[in-house]
Amino acid sequence: MLDLPTMSTRREREREEMRQRIKDAARELFVSQGYEHVTIRAIADAIEYTPGAIYSYFKDKDAIFSALHTEGFDELQRKFATVFEEPGTPIDYLRRIGRAYLDFAKNNPQMYDLMFVCPEPVDHVENSQPWLEGSRTYDHLRALVRVAIDGGWLRKGDPEVVAFALWSACHGMATLDFRSRTSVVPESARPTVLTNSFEYLIDSLALR
Repeated sequence: MLDLPTMSTRREREREEMRQRIKDAARELFVSQGYEHVTIRAIADAIEYTPGAIYSYFKDKDAIFSALHTEGFDELQRKFATVFEEPGTPIDYLRRIGRAYLDFAKNNPQMYDLMFVCPEPVDHVENSQPWLEGSRTYDHLRALVRVAIDGGWLRKGDPEVVAFALWSACHGMATLDFRSRTSVVPESARPTVLTNSFEYLIDSLALR
């Protein structure tokens, strides 16, 4: 007798594996060629598949991007969650979030590019609906900054302004790094310049 549950599980696994192959190919093409220049046919050619078959997994190119976007922010949120696994002060948590963000960008440059740098995909998300994935991730930083200011750990200021300043600084550092623009920094300082720069920023705002 056929083990139907096992066959069903195998089909689901194979289908998910194909979805991942499609997403991986699309991510590389979106980053290297620009979102607006990539077609379903190009994605299909990259994995030696037919365009028609791609549509059995994703409605269109926008749906593939949306899936990639969600995947990236889910991973970043998981990294942020680990920040709070060990006890610490609000300042400790801010330092850890900065390191987690920089590590994510360094270890996932294509995904980071797609999430934060490529203009076409981001425009698509902003114009079609609120940037839900980005907002959920940013909420961690905003809430932590508010706690740090209210508790006297950070200099007084508008939590929204402080949170945005910290994110902007961290984003700029990450982008310069994965775009290979840190070559202006002496070679001996490059391995630690990002982390040390963010630490310096936190130290300049910390009260204790």
